[in-house]
Amino acid sequence: MKLAFVLTVTLVAGGCASAKQPQSAAAARDVDEAWMQRVDDEAARRGVRIHWVNPPRKATPAEGG
Repeated sequence: MKLAFVLTVTLVAGGCASAKQPQSAAAARDVDEAWMQRVDDEAARRGVRIHWVNPPRKATPAEGG
């Protein structure tokens, strides 16, 4: 029973670790660091801690106009 538990935990942990994809360099450059800093500063002033799950992306200009 213990062996089955250890194997299950090992397989699940290995599967979760392999599912994470490294962020590409282009995607990292698209993150709006200035906006994140303003939000973090305001949150700290109010005593709130922010954990960014999906960081904001920079706005892309509309094509053709």
